Amino acid sequence: MQIVSFALAALAFAFPTLAKPISWSRRDAVSPPITNPSAGTVWRTGETQTITWDVTALNGARPSNPLAKIILGTIGADGQEKLMFGTPLLSGIPILGGKVTLTVPSVPTGDNYIICLFGSSDDVSTPFTIVGAEPSEEVLLAL
Repeated sequence: MQIVSFALAALAFAFPTLAKPISWSRRDAVSPPITNPSAGTVWRTGETQTITWDVTALNGARPSNPLAKIILGTIGADGQEKLMFGTPLLSGIPILGGKVTLTVPSVPTGDNYIICLFGSSDDVSTPFTIVGAEPSEEVLLAL
């Protein structure tokens, strides 16, 4: 029994000396304002559009996470953002790039869409409109 107690005591003293301290680095949060799309912007499904954001607003700050995702979302009737994290429009976007081009996805028509630049920033655009792929008149007449 004394051998077991001695072994446990030896382990208790040995492990703290083997452990390395965790160094925490401070994370930054940069939020360059999205300049396009803006209020009044209308996109159509299948079009090529450019999203822009103002990197000069960072005043030379270098984000610790320089890559972002572009996420589509909506503003609900309750005023809450509902971001589509499961299906980002683009990933690995350089935050300091200031713009990116994409193809507008097929979504229902709505005037409450938003774009989120998500990485070390989480800036969100003003609501804008996407005109979705609507059923053609022939399809509606066949119903």
